[in-house]
Amino acid sequence: AVPGGVMLPIWLDPTLFAAISALLLALVFLHRRTASAAAPTAEAGAVLRAPPWQSPKLSETECFEAAVKAAPRLLGYLVDNEPQSLYGLYKQATLGDAPAGGAGGGLKARAKAAAWRAQAGKEAAACRAEYVALLDGVTKRAAACVLPPSLRQKPRCADLRCRVRILGTGHYLPPNIVTNREIERRGGLEPLSLDRARSGVTERRFAADDERASAMAAAAARQALEAAGVAPESLTCIVHASGTPEQCLPDGGPLLQRELGLGGSGIRAFSVHATCLSFLVGLETACMLLARADTPDDALILVCSSEISSRHVDPTDEHVAPLFGDGAAACVVRKASWREGSALHRAHMETYADGASLTEVRGGGTNFPFHRVDDRAAPNPAATREVNHFQMDGPATMRMVLQHGPGFMERLRPGLSSGLGDIAWVVPHQASGLALDAITDALGWPAERMLRTLDRLGNVVAASIPLTLHAGVTSGRIQRGDKLLLMGTGAGLSFGGMILTF
Repeated sequence: AVPGGVMLPIWLDPTLFAAISALLLALVFLHRRTASAAAPTAEAGAVLRAPPWQSPKLSETECFEAAVKAAPRLLGYLVDNEPQSLYGLYKQATLGDAPAGGAGGGLKARAKAAAWRAQAGKEAAACRAEYVALLDGVTKRAAACVLPPSLRQKPRCADLRCRVRILGTGHYLPPNIVTNREIERRGGLEPLSLDRARSGVTERRFAADDERASAMAAAAARQALEAAGVAPESLTCIVHASGTPEQCLPDGGPLLQRELGLGGSGIRAFSVHATCLSFLVGLETACMLLARADTPDDALILVCSSEISSRHVDPTDEHVAPLFGDGAAACVVRKASWREGSALHRAHMETYADGASLTEVRGGGTNFPFHRVDDRAAPNPAATREVNHFQMDGPATMRMVLQHGPGFMERLRPGLSSGLGDIAWVVPHQASGLALDAITDALGWPAERMLRTLDRLGNVVAASIPLTLHAGVTSGRIQRGDKLLLMGTGAGLSFGGMILTF
């Protein structure tokens, strides 16, 4: 209304027009979100497009074997008790009824034993058919599920065009080679049981009782400095990037500096700690320091990861004990000239702390001090053996990785969620054989372009990526001018990736 009692049309009334406009905008926004949420996911990749067990040329047994092989690619879509059901059906189909007696080990081992016993009395053929039918239902649900948050639009990583060059790499491996037979003997595990496991590790290195992580780091650093053709005294900065610290204070940076004979040099030395992604974070930190306007062109930065994880692993845990090994690796970086062509193109990291409890060592910090708070002379009964050993829920971790991984890769660089493009080599964190296979399959990456050291070194925490990088360089597979993708996951749960021209 206006003065005089004259009524205006709705589209001329400013109050009503603003309200209706806001409502229409809200409806448009809701429609777009609904349409986006209904889009099919990309995690299951080729499995969703053509489930391999549905080929008419396969026999009943071959269908089951194909389904078992493809199951890890669908872990992100299993709900409720489906993981336990698949495990129980597989065990019953291949081994028959579960052995009598209680299950040893922890809660996870008891849950798996219960899942197996739940299928007792079923014929192998019936279990195989039920296994395949369950996966059929999972694929149908996965193909129609809503788009997970990890694949919704987020800012993408820009090309950094940071001119840096890796001058040299080095490594140190403890001489003590530990085979699967030795792991079984130490943990009292069933003989030959690890040959049937899916860790992908056949041997690993263990540090001697008197070996220190800082000394291992220094050995790897000296090799990297020699490969780069530079003296330790010419370093500008030392970045220690490890997931298993040698001690609480000081951090590993000063300890490494001292081991290199540089204790009176004043060279900046510090640590970064992002568990298995520590090397990537350390390398990115080094690149950003080199990019500063006040950094001289001849500045040299050492990045080193050194891990002794064997002292934090429960030898009786059949799932964790075979995975880990010890070792150290390092690289030396400096600014690159335009003519050299080396560069850091992209670096990206995302963390999903909903998975923080899936992979952890709860001890070693302020939550579980070694002595009681009210009596410093008495030991703390809460600082048990369990809280001071590495613990992991592998299946739940894998589901989170498959849920968020493709979206993360797409944000690192568009197209990576379905192929490698011009990437010559992938240098991944060596988490486990199952994890490497599942990620390769889910993203459609050629397996022959994935560098692996897992079988002979195991998972060496943050040192896995630089050890694999060093192996690729020294074997001649990685050449100057190659574009590399360094990537992995870390406890937290965090995803990290870096694209560079070597």
